[in-house]
Amino acid sequence: MQAKEIVFPDALGFPDGTRVVVSIEPENAECEASSADSLDEIMQMPFFGMWADREDMADSVAWVRKQREQWLQRLTRQG
Repeated sequence: MQAKEIVFPDALGFPDGTRVVVSIEPENAECEASSADSLDEIMQMPFFGMWADREDMADSVAWVRKQREQWLQRLTRQG
């Protein structure tokens, strides 16, 4: 017989007695297959890869960093 409780290695930070919602899904090949199917579906959508040829986004991390810097400049000027 197996225990009927879930034990987490670290405290979750909820006070004792807090009611929570738990979703339990099996970890198996079926779940992995559905994830792969979902990825295939996304890759078939018309917007997938629409920025692949943008030279200004060749380095996506640098592009995001530059955008964030501009947002920060606007925020500091306003206030």
